[in-house]
Amino acid sequence: MGKLETYLKYRPQMKTGDLLLWKSRSVIGWLIRLFSRGNVNHAGLVLDLHEFAHLIDRRWTLEALEPGIVLHLLSRRLGKHDGSVWWYPLKDDYDYCRLDLGAWAIEKVGTPYDYGSLFKNALGRVSADANKFFCSEYAYMAYRENGINLDFEKAPRPADMPSFGIFEEPIQIL
Repeated sequence: MGKLETYLKYRPQMKTGDLLLWKSRSVIGWLIRLFSRGNVNHAGLVLDLHEFAHLIDRRWTLEALEPGIVLHLLSRRLGKHDGSVWWYPLKDDYDYCRLDLGAWAIEKVGTPYDYGSLFKNALGRVSADANKFFCSEYAYMAYRENGINLDFEKAPRPADMPSFGIFEEPIQIL
């Protein structure tokens, strides 16, 4: 198991709508952490497709990356990642919105990456935009558009996400 041992231990508990926060050892990751004054530089969502029998033990991640919103098998993404990843389980109080949240997030696959807002976000907070997304903007919009009231006016940076108060304690899975 090696690198994925902790992830595999927690994988059965991961549900659609849970948050993943990533810390990469890349120069871009370092720059994002520098301007956001946080310890993470990327955010993504967990997707559980347990309704499909042969995928019952698989978990996926939906993320805003360079090509736009993409869907990846989480174990493959973790296996290639040079850095750390924390899993933030969405509190059970929000189970009612998981299906809508997942449907909304999947429908955004292929939406372009929001480079303009990402660069502006380095200088100051930007408004969330539903036409293009950077990583934490995408996760924020998924929560906000699907029944979770968030006391956050602008698009958050990845390090802002834990402050929403909607997650259980994080678990480092990589």
